This record gives sequence, C-alpha cells and structure tokens, in this order.
Amino acid sequence: MKKYIDDFTNNIKKMFTKSEPGNEKDKVTGSTFKEKFSNIGARMKKTGSPLRMGFFATYETVWNVILFFILTVSLLGLLAFSIGLGYFAALVNDEEIQSNEELEVALTEMTESTTVAFGSGESLGTLRADLIRERVDSDDINPYVKDAVIATEDEHFYEHNGVVPKAFMRAALQVFAGGDDSTGGSTLTQQLVKNQLLTNETTFDRKAIELLLAFRVEKLLDKDEILEAYLNAVSFGRNSNGQNIAGIQAAAEGVFGKDAADLNLAESAFLAGMPQNPYAYTPFMQGGTVKDEEYLQPGKNRQEFVLDRMLLEEKITEEEHAEALDYDIYANLTDSVVVPNQNYPFLTDEVERRGVQILKYVLAEEDGLTREEVDATPLINQDYTEQANQALRYQGYHITTTIEKDIYDLMQDVKDSNFYYYGDRSSEDAIDADDSDAEDEVMQHEIGAVLKENDTGRILGFIGGRDHDESSINHATQTSRNVGSTMKPLITFGPALDKGIVAPDTVLLDEKFEIPELNWAPANYDYEEEFGLISTKHALSNSYNLSTLRLWADVREENPREYFERMNLPLQEDMNPSLPLGPNDLSVEQNVDAFSSFAQDGTMTEGYMIESITSPDGEVVYEHEPVVNEVWKDSTAFLMSDMLTESFQTGSAYHISDFYDSISSDYDFAAKTGTSNSFVDSWFMGYNPEVTLGLWMGYDANIPQVSGYEGEEYLHIYNWRNLTQELLALVPDQMGRGASFQQPDSVREMEYCALTMETESDCEENLDQPIEGLVAEDTRLNDKSSLNDPEIQSRMGAAFDSGLSNSSLRGVVTNTYDDRYRVGGSSSSSDDDDDDDDD
Repeated sequence: MKKYIDDFTNNIKKMFTKSEPGNEKDKVTGSTFKEKFSNIGARMKKTGSPLRMGFFATYETVWNVILFFILTVSLLGLLAFSIGLGYFAALVNDEEIQSNEELEVALTEMTESTTVAFGSGESLGTLRADLIRERVDSDDINPYVKDAVIATEDEHFYEHNGVVPKAFMRAALQVFAGGDDSTGGSTLTQQLVKNQLLTNETTFDRKAIELLLAFRVEKLLDKDEILEAYLNAVSFGRNSNGQNIAGIQAAAEGVFGKDAADLNLAESAFLAGMPQNPYAYTPFMQGGTVKDEEYLQPGKNRQEFVLDRMLLEEKITEEEHAEALDYDIYANLTDSVVVPNQNYPFLTDEVERRGVQILKYVLAEEDGLTREEVDATPLINQDYTEQANQALRYQGYHITTTIEKDIYDLMQDVKDSNFYYYGDRSSEDAIDADDSDAEDEVMQHEIGAVLKENDTGRILGFIGGRDHDESSINHATQTSRNVGSTMKPLITFGPALDKGIVAPDTVLLDEKFEIPELNWAPANYDYEEEFGLISTKHALSNSYNLSTLRLWADVREENPREYFERMNLPLQEDMNPSLPLGPNDLSVEQNVDAFSSFAQDGTMTEGYMIESITSPDGEVVYEHEPVVNEVWKDSTAFLMSDMLTESFQTGSAYHISDFYDSISSDYDFAAKTGTSNSFVDSWFMGYNPEVTLGLWMGYDANIPQVSGYEGEEYLHIYNWRNLTQELLALVPDQMGRGASFQQPDSVREMEYCALTMETESDCEENLDQPIEGLVAEDTRLNDKSSLNDPEIQSRMGAAFDSGLSNSSLRGVVTNTYDDRYRVGGSSSSSDDDDDDDDD
C-alpha cells in the first residue's frame, strides 16, 4: 500500500515540476500526434482520474502562493520593525538618563505648591496655586478606589510590564499616518510617566520616551508603588471652592469632604472615573458652585460605567453594585474646603507678593541678567515676574518668613476683639468724591499695623486689615496714605537736629502767619490757638503746626531730602511750605522703617519679611542680607527720642499717659501721633530701642473719620495702647523690657541761651537767659549781636512771615508745661522801634 502512495505522490510532483535538462523520462514520446496523445493518455491512466490530478495540481499551486505571501509579509514586517526600532532608538538616543534614585524621586515626590514657615518654626501651609494637591500613602486610600481605577483604566495592570504592545504599534502607525497620539489607552504606568516626567506635547518623540521610561519604572517600583504614585499625581478636576485639584486625597476632601480612606464604593467609583476627563466629570464650576443637572449627568454616567467594570472584573458583588447605583452622589457633595492659607489670608498674599519679587531676580541671575537690567526693561521684568509666579506656585519651593506666629496671632485677636472702630461710611462721603456715575460703596473703618525688630529689620507681625473678605488690600504694606504730623520728625525736626540748627530746648515761635502768594494761612489743630515762644521739644511733642512750619522755612534750605534718600523712602518733589504737615504718602511699613532709625543710634535696618527661599532639592536660592542705612548722627537719634518721650507725658499722646506711667520703669518708649487733613488718616508711631510698632487707621477712600464729634478722635491712640499692652504681656523681652536709650558721647548737658543759641558766656541778659539742657557736639552755638541775626530770623520763619516782628521774640518761653521762663527782659520803646525798623 505504501508503495502505491509513494508512486502516486512522486508522479504528481513530476507532473508539476520542471524537469531537469536531459531528463528523458519526463518527455512526451512519440513521433506522431497520435502516438504522443496515446502516451499522455497512458500517463493519465496511470495517475488516476483527471479530477484528482487537477485537485492536487491546484493545491500545490495555492500552497506555494500562500507560502510566498507569508514569507513576503514576514520580511516586510521584519523590515518595518527594524526601521521602527531604529527610529525609536534615534528618538530616545538624546534623552538624558536619570539615575534610579532621581527617577524614583521624580515619580513619588509630587511637585506641590510652595510651603511657608513662620519665623518661629511653625508651618503656615501652602501658597495658593491653581492646583491643590496633598500626598497620601497607599494604606490611606480606600481599596475600592484602587480596584475602580484598575478596572477602568488598566485591567491588565498586574500582568503587563508597563507597556501593552498594541499601544506601541498604534503609536507608530499614527506617526507614519501623519496623526498624533490621541487615541488614549495608555497603561497606568505610562500615564504616571506622562504626568510626572514628561510634557503634554503629543509628539512621537514624547511617546517613545514614555514607553522607554515605562519599562524602567516597572523595574524600579512595584505595582502598589506605581498605583500609589498615580493616584497622587492624576488630576481630579475642581473642588467645591472651584480650585483645580490633583491626587486622590485632595479629590476626596474637595468633593466629598472626607479622607481618601473613608470613601464609600459609590464615591470611590465616582472619583475613579474622573481622570479620563476631569473637567467634564467634576460636579463643580470654576467658582465652586454645583453644575446644573444636565451637566452633572456625564459624571453620573461615568460612575455607572466604572461600577459596571468593577462588577465585570468581579471586584464587587451584584448587591454592592446595586447599592452603589442607588447612592445619591450629588446629595453628599461637600459645601466648601478649608485650605491652610484661609486662616492667614493677608499673610499669604504678602508672602506670595514678596516671594515673586525675590524669585524673579534669582531666575534672572541664573540667566546672566542683573537686577538693574531687569528693572530697566519692562518686558524683561514682566517675563521674569511671570516665570517667578509660576515657579513659586508649582515647583515646590520652601519659604521661611520672619513672622512670629504667636505675635501675629495675638495681633489679629486684639484687632478683632479689643480695638475701637468708627462705623461704616459711604464712598460718597470722601472729600474727593465727584458726581460721576460710580456706584456708591459702603466702606468699613480699616486698620494697618506693623511690628518690627529694629536691630535686624525682621517684621515680627502685622495687621493687614479688619476682614480680608471685605477688603483684601494690605493696609500695613500696600496702602500708602498721607502721614500727617508723623512727617514732622522726619522732614523738619530730625534734619534740624542733625544740622545743628536746634537742640531740644531751642526756642521756636508758634504764631500765625500768611503766605500771600499761596493764599495760605496755616493754623494749629485748635484753629484759634497760638502758643508763642516754646521749646523745640514742646513744639514737637504737642505737634504744633505753626512753630513747625516756621522751623521748616529754615530747614528746607538745608537739603532735608537727603535723609529720605538715605532711608530709601519716597518723597514728593516739591519742598512746599506744607510738607511737614504730611501731604507725603507712606505705607505703615515704610513709616515704621523711618521711625526705627531713631531707635538704633541713627541707623536704619530696612524691614523685611522673607528670611530665605529653598528650592525643592534643598538648595538655598535666596537668603536675606540686612540692608543697613546710616541716616542720622547718633546725637540726633538720642535727642529725638528724648523729645518724643515727652509725647506720652504732656504731648499729643497724653490720653494714655497712665499706661505709659505704668510701664515706664521697664520700657523706654517714644512716640509720635499724626492726623492728615480733615482727619482722613490717623497714625501712631511708637518705638523703643528694640522694636517699632506703627499703626494707621482710616477708610479705603479719603473719608473723614469723624466730623464734629467731641472725644472721638483718639481711637488710634487707644488701639496702639491696647495692642502694645497685649504684646508686652506675651513677649516682654522681645518688646524691649529693660532696654533704654543710651546717651552717646556726642551729647552733653550744658548751660546755653536757647533763644539766641549762644553759649552761656555769650548771652546778653536783655535778649536771653541761660538754661541747662542737652545739646549735640555740633549744635550751632555762636555769638549773636541782636535778634535780627540771620540764624535767629530763619529759625523763626522769616522766609514765610514777612511781617515777623522782634517783639514776638520777647516774653515767656514754655519749655514744658511745668517749666516756663522769660526772655528779653524789659525793653524800652526805643529798643522796640529799633527792632521794628530792622524787621
């Protein structure tokens, strides 16, 4: 039998195989057609029926064609694979290879918003960012969440090695077809790589790198670590505040008001379905309001799909599936989310603002640009400001501030519970209101305060305002207002001491005058009052206007602007006659800086709030360096403080003299009050050798705080007292307990004539009489022949008062309320006539 089969097979092969040359056996024999036909017939008879012969011939032909096609396709496929592999290798050839440690850090340590710490060490929280994320460990994530994500996003998660082969083929075909990587379907590992390591560009370069990194990640991390990292990285849309959120913990808190560990099945499925299209499935609008019902349906449909997948993958039972579908997901949304910076809105705003300003110069310096180059070019400045803003919010910097938490908290508590305020007012009450169509706005009475450590410049605490929701303006650092009479020591009395024009007991004239060319006749706060001859100390501590302006007529010729330049503070260009009364604008922080210059022997250490900024990798990119400015002579600082101490006793702060008396044995405070025109702004600046505490009150518009009400004009003074009293109880040593102003060698006590500013030996009895008082070593004491001496006339305001009479320079001098004496003696009528002739 076997022999017949072999013969049959051999014959079939012979029929369809080209014979070798010279093979006579395969030739059709016969000399005539009839013989050849008979030969063919015999051969077919031997083979069998024609049908069988045709079948086998067709079979062999088709099989050969199939084999040829398979071989061709295989060769083409191998060629394509080789080209693709080479192309893939070329794409990833220039990719920087991270170490395993670097890769693990990049994957598992999420880049979050910048964190901020108080100067006292406590954490303030994170700065506001467009994206809120809070990392959570795998053990603190409900298993339902993990099962739901795997069932929906990557059902073969525990089986593949990071990449599903069809994903690579699909990406290749898309590129060769001219498309992009938009079909989705990446594994969880690839999605993690894309979120944490790559950009969002949809190029094949990025896809190739993604695949390569996915293989590495699978070898570096186990599956649970990959899943944990993914759930911490992926976007979940918005929370109930309308903020963008990422990570399952922020999603659980932001959507349902609970931790990720406490989510139920329905909530887990809802959140697990969101990463595919987070902003379509989130229930919240940008402002935090819940979407209309029709726009909530996609999220509900997606949740049902996730539950169906979990059931199909046997992760839940039919009963659990039905129960989860019946759960009213939208009835259990949270109303709002408490984020760390909500407790400190003014502080958070200020740290953000200062952080951006600092970081922009850091980034510019890294690019080889100087601060001057950045400031000189608005477009460059804007570019680096934007870069710094983005970096500060998303690159995980750490900022250490100077703010002491207990001090800051106390200042807010006192502001809220132990301050006095005037009532709400209409914006139409502003002194500069016009008849425009602007809508009337109700404004609350505002407060701004700053506490600064004089020696270091550290801002220990501040009050930005009463209620951030009502007014987010920082009234301590960002609002510049008329400084009122707090300008007097800075622009008039300070320079006068420093130039040697006056000493504390130098006699000034407090008498009305008029400047006709300006149509201006200034007056004291009590309009009808004139106080005659008074000491410099008395004029300043009681904040008299007329004597100050007369002295200003002399001082303004001595370049007082230089002192503001030394303090790096703004000063209006015009040295007009009213400048000492406070038309210049400063913030509370700037005014505190200015007064702190009197506390530290004439030097001013500029205030600051950011101690350091550290990059995510621990590098200190910024560390504050003190800026110390030499402003006044040490004699000026001491004599100024000596004069301003009088404010509490008999001066403009006498309303809290009992408080001062109760602390004066332990604390050496000096102070200056100030109010601007129409009582729009009120100030209290108090300092001792250790700290300066400045306070401002007013409205956001130029609204008079009171009008015609007796006894209501001192709230700023009482509030400063209340705040200081609480601070002394909290941190007595930091507030300067035991510290006192030390008299420098450049100041001495001597007898001299304070009206004519002569030494005792040069005094003429008919003009002046010697008194004992403090003077600086360079106080101008020289012999004068008469009251017409240019130095005396200038000090008495002759430049403003063309009708100045020497008779006004005789009489009783008020050195203090308890110390008065007479100058000029008894003069004859001829003396007066001579004086009048000389005026």
